[in-house]
Amino acid sequence: MLLFRMGPRYLFFRTKKEEEITNFLLTKLNGEITEFMDGFGKASENCTLCFITDTDHEKTRVEDANRIVLVNEVASVILSSIINNQACGLFHRIDLGPSFIVMRVLGNEEKLIERIKEYFSGTEVNLVDGIRLGEKNDTIVAFTKEVITGPVASRDFLSTMILIPQPSNDVREILRLEGLRFITQSLKDSHWYELRINIYDSRGKYKENYDRLIYIFTKLGIGMILGESWTKDYAVMLYFVLTYQVRLFTFLTPQEIKKILVALEYSIDGKRMVDFDLYYKNKKVFWSDLIFKGRRNKEGEAKIYRQELYEKLKPEDIETLEAMERAIIEHQ
Repeated sequence: MLLFRMGPRYLFFRTKKEEEITNFLLTKLNGEITEFMDGFGKASENCTLCFITDTDHEKTRVEDANRIVLVNEVASVILSSIINNQACGLFHRIDLGPSFIVMRVLGNEEKLIERIKEYFSGTEVNLVDGIRLGEKNDTIVAFTKEVITGPVASRDFLSTMILIPQPSNDVREILRLEGLRFITQSLKDSHWYELRINIYDSRGKYKENYDRLIYIFTKLGIGMILGESWTKDYAVMLYFVLTYQVRLFTFLTPQEIKKILVALEYSIDGKRMVDFDLYYKNKKVFWSDLIFKGRRNKEGEAKIYRQELYEKLKPEDIETLEAMERAIIEHQ
């Protein structure tokens, strides 16, 4: 589970040769002309947003850019390409904006933001003001409730960000050591759950169903696997079956995890594929514990929870999951 990562860097090009620089970025570095918020939403940690402005500014700002080009390279690669292609004469001045770190919110967003602000002596800003006020040795920390393994849409960032007067290397080092504690303090009751999931398949497709389970856990970014092992599950007194057990450390409640497990016990067309039994504090969590209004059968519940699961996944993730399930069913 990824708790924080770097975001894009920002380069400001002051020039009288806007057309030439734009063409250089497009042809030599496969850049893409973009609007600021669109480019910000597409950018990953290995990208750079290049702001092309004229030479009449003492300190360039986002709104001063006549053109913005998104380049899928880090800033150092762009600068070395400029030098190696003998293109330095196109530029009047190049400025590097503040670094950018994306941090995931798992609990109370206000608590986490306040904790980061207090610890780093930071200032609350929005994105545009953070870039305007920040220097190359400053860092902006942005927050989102979404999984951060890939690009995060601009709409999924919280409006409040923290501008920190420290370089990103220092901020990252502290977050590596203290980031999990900061996030834990923002959780309800500062509490994580340690759960056990037993996988049982009478047809022996343990690996395939394990891969499916871990794939979804990874895409949702819901926790960390603490251990795995074969174990005995006593379904009936004096009778046991061999199951594969996964120990999960998660910020989600046992009930939320159980919904995901029930959704994955059945394929999209309602075929039973596997048993995922969940235990918390040595007590089994039953699917019937999840129903508060009325009573439906387990297959009906699975369809409802599958739809809820799909709403959290990207279309390509759903396609991959269903392909994994078809492969299991076809080889039964």
